[in-house]
Amino acid sequence: MENVVKSDIKPFKMYENIYFAGSTRVSVHFIKTEEGLVMIDAGYPDMYEQILESMKELELNPKDICAIFHSHGHIDHFGCTEKFKELSGAKTYISRIDNDILNGTYNLSWAEELNYEILPFFNCDVLMEDGDVFTFGSTKIRVRLTPGHTDGTMSFFIEVPGEEKPIIAAMHGGIGMNSMTAEFLNRKGLSLDAREIFRKGLHALKDEHVDLFLGNHPQQNKTEEKLQAVLRGESIIDPDEWGRFLVWIEEVLDGMLEREKLN
Repeated sequence: MENVVKSDIKPFKMYENIYFAGSTRVSVHFIKTEEGLVMIDAGYPDMYEQILESMKELELNPKDICAIFHSHGHIDHFGCTEKFKELSGAKTYISRIDNDILNGTYNLSWAEELNYEILPFFNCDVLMEDGDVFTFGSTKIRVRLTPGHTDGTMSFFIEVPGEEKPIIAAMHGGIGMNSMTAEFLNRKGLSLDAREIFRKGLHALKDEHVDLFLGNHPQQNKTEEKLQAVLRGESIIDPDEWGRFLVWIEEVLDGMLEREKLN
């Protein structure tokens, strides 16, 4: 009997052409466009079979993936990239800065910290710059450089068709404090300025209009609660959630900095 690997979060359609296919460990999203499927982040190296099973449940063909976007260069977001690229021929996208993590220039992938073997190095096909816009049929993806979690973290603002007018779905590319602690930055020879640079990025995003907040990890946007709302037939559009999220994560940053002062 075939060993089916299922996610611990049921895959679901979040809105029109936006799908969640990740797990409680990390988010993976698909945007269905006229040009094919756009994949947002590719999960841990051991998630390939689970993502395939989630796509099957969603009736999405992995061979239709035309683009794989990466929020940043940590292994939990590019672990399955090469397998999906081989399967589909998709183009791969990452910030020009974080591509140097994938190609081995800098040892900042978090493979060792997360107890994974370092994957074979590779370069992405498209190296993104702040403000770039990519169009896939009627879907547009605008990227903004929001460093801190990594120097090249990119946030995504995705314009997709709606019932009456387009909506904006957005994802902050990386908010984890694990790569902004003084211990980590000092150990890697990186500047402590990363924390205040991150804060400036949060402030810069406050003016962005966002209808649907997508989490880089499912805890960020309460993905499981959104699933339950969808199953009840409720809308998960919430134009205020983005602002609440930005305020919350700045409080988390302040809390970390205060704890460092006490130690």
